[in-house]
Amino acid sequence: MILIWRIDKFDFVACMGAFFGVVFASVEIGLLIAGAISFAKIIFQVTRPRTVVLGRIPRTTVYRNIEQYPEATKISGIMIGRVDSAIYFSNSNYIGGRIACVYNAGYTTAYEEEDRINEDNRERIRFLIVELSPVTDIDTSGIHALEDLYKSLQKRDIQLVVANPGQVVLDKLHSSGFVKTVGEDAVFMTVGDAVFTLGHISEP
Repeated sequence: MILIWRIDKFDFVACMGAFFGVVFASVEIGLLIAGAISFAKIIFQVTRPRTVVLGRIPRTTVYRNIEQYPEATKISGIMIGRVDSAIYFSNSNYIGGRIACVYNAGYTTAYEEEDRINEDNRERIRFLIVELSPVTDIDTSGIHALEDLYKSLQKRDIQLVVANPGQVVLDKLHSSGFVKTVGEDAVFMTVGDAVFTLGHISEP
């Protein structure tokens, strides 16, 4: 049980629910409780997927989660975020809000330093790159969320850029007219390509 607790708290709760259900009721009730908890876990993961801020690993063109790799550095004038889930109706609003928080850089304690950045510094951010390689699919609601994010950033004079979308996602972005809205030059094969190109644009 201790090992299960260390690995996954949800699994531990499901096991304990099944145990007490069997002890105080029946095997069927125990299985029902465990199944309900496991289902709740899946719903939670689908509706509240992870979004992270990326930074560049020193002396490379590799970009990784700055929480996992503290040595990763942010790029001047550019914020980079990654969505680690397909974007559907069930999570599109949540993801849109979390991506917006990549610019605000204040949604976890790891970004407390960014909370202290004054408004003048924030205005120097000119591009927000969204890395889409983990996004296996996107529906109409997800595309609308990206469009709303694009419009919101435009009001702040910030350009939304997408990097490394899979073929399924890219086809839908083209079909919906999203690529036409943001511009063909706002879609890149990799984050590295985007940073290289936008970095030159950001130079005074």
